[in-house]
Amino acid sequence: MKRSLLLSILLVSLFSCKSSSEDSTQDGAPNLHPVEFKIGNIYEDLPELKTASTFSSGDSALNRLGFLYYLVFDATGKFVHQIKQSKGDVSFGLVSDQLKAGQYTAVLVSCTDEMVISGNLTLLTNTKLKTTSNTGDIFYKKLSFNVTADGFSQPVLLDRVVGCVEMRITDRIADNVAKVEFTIENEMLYFNVNTDLVEIANPESRSTSAEVTSANRNAIKLDLLVWNDQVPLVATVRLLDASNAIIKWKKITGIQNIRRKKTILLGKMSDFLNGGFSVGYDDRWIPDSTVINF
Repeated sequence: MKRSLLLSILLVSLFSCKSSSEDSTQDGAPNLHPVEFKIGNIYEDLPELKTASTFSSGDSALNRLGFLYYLVFDATGKFVHQIKQSKGDVSFGLVSDQLKAGQYTAVLVSCTDEMVISGNLTLLTNTKLKTTSNTGDIFYKKLSFNVTADGFSQPVLLDRVVGCVEMRITDRIADNVAKVEFTIENEMLYFNVNTDLVEIANPESRSTSAEVTSANRNAIKLDLLVWNDQVPLVATVRLLDASNAIIKWKKITGIQNIRRKKTILLGKMSDFLNGGFSVGYDDRWIPDSTVINF
């Protein structure tokens, strides 16, 4: 009986040592296996105006984005580490990592300008992305993957998580107007990577403007990229004189922003009444983009 028990203990001990040696080096450090994500070029049009981007629509989106963020979390949702790349890096778009064998969740974000990784960066459940007025276009992907002794490698296409709201004035702008200002209200600061949704809190406004010249007085348009697709937006168009005094303004309410879609506010400023913009869609982003008349 004792001999049988001793033999069992020895077998268990040998098996444990073998398993341990597979997961660690001789000095006890864990074995790390190569992990690679290759971000593929994303062929989706950006708005052509410099207020939204400064790149031509013929480029792939990856070539037009300035920053790439990679966050990785283990099977329990605990934060492991992050990698940040900028467009000038030789490896931009190719994320190389080393991880122990196991199940993980990766969050990949690429944007025109920098964003903030906010919240308490310890768990997936409370990790947030924070946008700024300069962040611009945003592409995102969250995925689960399993690292084995052979490592892990996968090409990834990121999904656009912003929509574009474009305002077009269809009538001639009066000669005393020096500038047109376009503002969107109810943009949200935070995107929750656990739910893949914007967080309905701390609403802000985003604005852009254009000087009125002889070249654009007969037709002017401005656009803004927005990622709040949960709460309707409010847009305001203002005509300003040379001293920035308001000559006239119009407000458009109830605008539903949709990811990857362009919402077009189309109307005249010569009408005396506020409102009346029409909403429609522009298929340069995805089919059935919205158009709103004003």
